[in-house]
Amino acid sequence: MNFAVFAPKRLISLGVVVACTVGLSGCFDLSQKVAIGSNGSGGYQIAVAADGIVGDGLRKHHADIDIDDDMPLHTRISVVDGKTVQTSGTAFHDLSDLKLSDETISLHVRGKKLLGLGGTEVNFHRSFHIDSARRHHDEDSDDHIGRDVLTSMFGDHTYTFSVWLPGSVDHINPVYAGDREVKPAVTQSGNGHLITWQMKLTDMFLANELDFDVDFTAHGNFHDTQTRWTEHHRHHHRDHWDQT
Repeated sequence: MNFAVFAPKRLISLGVVVACTVGLSGCFDLSQKVAIGSNGSGGYQIAVAADGIVGDGLRKHHADIDIDDDMPLHTRISVVDGKTVQTSGTAFHDLSDLKLSDETISLHVRGKKLLGLGGTEVNFHRSFHIDSARRHHDEDSDDHIGRDVLTSMFGDHTYTFSVWLPGSVDHINPVYAGDREVKPAVTQSGNGHLITWQMKLTDMFLANELDFDVDFTAHGNFHDTQTRWTEHHRHHHRDHWDQT
């Protein structure tokens, strides 16, 4: 994963994107990728892929999204398999560089194997507080969005979360969207593994919280760290999505 093209260290949360995209009411998929290197650095990326009218809107009206008056989250537009993809992201030196709302990403060192000769045992954890993101959207809308409405809006479109981790994967805890277990796909990639969970967009929206938890072992320089929490900035994103 190459995140080097993105410079900002302070990001809009995926939760804000979730709230914004409710208004798109159409054919799109959401995805997020996180990569953690052997020195704790890595990248964070969010993408919206759409076709039809929504894709045209992304392509014609795309703009940087502000989370602060002087800190825009830069984006880029591409076309993949006929879909317009809007991608936003950044590279970071440490997870503590990132300030996010509605989600927390952390690393916790569990120990050393063979006094460090066998590598460092690390836990990766990400909590996506969808109930919080949903409340932020509800502050801007009097409408209650239920499963039937969301299903008609989003159909079989998906939300995907992927994390690339170095070394070997020791254990992956189950992920539940409501009462539905979402099983990951694990593939070897370079000197590590890419772990990917995919679920229906409707199931993601209606979950209260999604927890992604992976134990891995790798050689490197790891320490306990996590992203910092920032307040939700709901007034910065409306104009961009309303134009679509």
